[in-house]
Amino acid sequence: MPVRSPKWPFTSAAIEHSPDEWGGVYVLWRGEATLFIGSAPDGGRSIKEDLFAHLRGERGACTQEATHYGWELAQDPKQRELELLQEYVERHRSYPRCNEKR
Repeated sequence: MPVRSPKWPFTSAAIEHSPDEWGGVYVLWRGEATLFIGSAPDGGRSIKEDLFAHLRGERGACTQEATHYGWELAQDPKQRELELLQEYVERHRSYPRCNEKR
């Protein structure tokens, strides 16, 4: 099942309203194409901090190309990230473009 979130503009103003807590997954899109699927596990950076890191280019130029993002909270973020990646691979026979470079 895809991430349960609307697509928000990948801008500082929109990211400011993202969860400032751990325990979630997020997806970055460029238009309709999924660029990256990631997670903010407990004890790491928050969803908001991760999104800002991508926006600033701290995670590479690839994810800076995003135009939209979405997120959802998850009990087990790493497991949910793996589920989303597996669903994507089953549908497209490859990883999202920016996940491949990691």
